Amino acid sequence: MATTTATRKKTTTAATKKKPPAKRSSAPQMQAMSSGFSMADQEIMDDILTSQKHITGVYNTYSSECVNQRLKADFLNLWRENQNLQSSVFSQMQQRGWYAPQKAQQKMVTQTKTKFQGIQSQLPK
Repeated sequence: MATTTATRKKTTTAATKKKPPAKRSSAPQMQAMSSGFSMADQEIMDDILTSQKHITGVYNTYSSECVNQRLKADFLNLWRENQNLQSSVFSQMQQRGWYAPQKAQQKMVTQTKTKFQGIQSQLPK
């Protein structure tokens, strides 16, 4: 029995010892280990871009309809910050091939230009 008790103590002691926490790898190391970006990364960036478009639109509306000048200035600053972030996210997505807007055909550009010139001519001067 003495050997069984001694063996049990060694097993119990080994099992109860705390393991040191695993070292976390930094983001650059993780990117270097991966073969590229996963679909989840693309979905996250797309969600960020969509959110920034919405937020920028909201700040645009709030700033244009705000009576208090200090509050209006705050909304415009927030709009500018979000516009810059949106532009940055768009550029990153475009560089990775995740967002490739189609180029407008010259016919469509001409039609749109003509349409808005007609509208502009009807506005009071």
